[in-house]
Amino acid sequence: MKLFISYAPNDRARADELAALLNEAGHEAWVEHTLTPGQRWEKELKDQIYDCDALVFVVSRDALKSEWCKREYRTAKKAKMPISLILIDKNAESQIPSDLKSYSVTDCTVAIDADSTSSLVAELAKLAETAAAKSERKPAHLGQPTSAAEDESGFDEDTVQQVELKDGVSAELQTLAAQANELLTVGKWDKAIIKLNELVKQLPENAMIYAARGDAYSALQKFDEALADYDAVIRLEPENGKAYNIRANLYRDLERNDEALADFNESIRLDPEHAFPHVSRGMLFYHQGKIEEALKDFETYSALAPEDFLGHNNRAFVLFQMGRYEEAESAWKLATDNEDADDYVFAGHAVSLEQLKRPAEAVEQYRKAVQLNRRWKNKLDNVGAEYSWTEPMLVLATHIIGRLRSAR
Repeated sequence: MKLFISYAPNDRARADELAALLNEAGHEAWVEHTLTPGQRWEKELKDQIYDCDALVFVVSRDALKSEWCKREYRTAKKAKMPISLILIDKNAESQIPSDLKSYSVTDCTVAIDADSTSSLVAELAKLAETAAAKSERKPAHLGQPTSAAEDESGFDEDTVQQVELKDGVSAELQTLAAQANELLTVGKWDKAIIKLNELVKQLPENAMIYAARGDAYSALQKFDEALADYDAVIRLEPENGKAYNIRANLYRDLERNDEALADFNESIRLDPEHAFPHVSRGMLFYHQGKIEEALKDFETYSALAPEDFLGHNNRAFVLFQMGRYEEAESAWKLATDNEDADDYVFAGHAVSLEQLKRPAEAVEQYRKAVQLNRRWKNKLDNVGAEYSWTEPMLVLATHIIGRLRSAR
């Protein structure tokens, strides 16, 4: 099994010990879940967790205080993934939150070794045997925007902000900005913040500096500081709809849904032709169970950004859930016609075609998914577990798999 190890930075050495033992037991324990430069942390975090089969939470007082760890285990809970707790700090046992107390706890406060982790290894072995039947993940294709669109103001909602200075600014400050941008690009957040702090002192009215520093603080899990910087961006540019969307996404990922919705609404009011807030607000509605509202936002996103497969794909998935299979297939057809379409888009299209009793076309779409990503070929039996199809979709996927195998 591929295991996501969640831990606080101060506990990295203990996490490495645990990973080594789990790897010896035949698992793929992943501790190097760092950000890729240029991507917003909330999207990449979800992608990384969804790519695993279970989450193992290394519990300490630092980990329980960490907003990043909270985001990790909450994401895993929403995906209905198996979660196991490894207690390395006895003083943290009484502080385990109520929403984690139902999960098994392995006591490794004395040492992380073969004896102390034997029950965990046995538990994971059992999970590995039944993962396909028990896993019910949320769909990977209902995610954040997969492509960034930078508008004329310089705000880019899906990548780390870069500082831009006006002409006439001193060469010294231009050099400082260039150094900050380079550090941001390679993900050296702490060092970038030092440079950005100096720029804020010298140029307190430059909104882009606050936006860049807010992204760096987000990557470091310092969400209060990030929000303060995003507040400053909006104070300086109160009519910038993009800025509201950036703050709204952070509110949403912190599960402050009322504030997120207010910011998404304001972003759309200020800039009704801007596509991104619609897909983001649609995701908020979707996770709240407001399917009709989600569908409307995905439809609007598709109309505003018809060249992006994401809107068509999300719309198709919701339509399929609503039993509107013909419309879902048409939307997936638009998504797969896009040259940038991902493997799961073709798999979704295949499921809709099977529902419409068009098996030959379904197999062809599934083969396209396999060509883009071999995980579909190697884990055909685990399609439902990997991508959280609803129960009818699981049945259909099983039929597709059978037809694909018989056609080989």
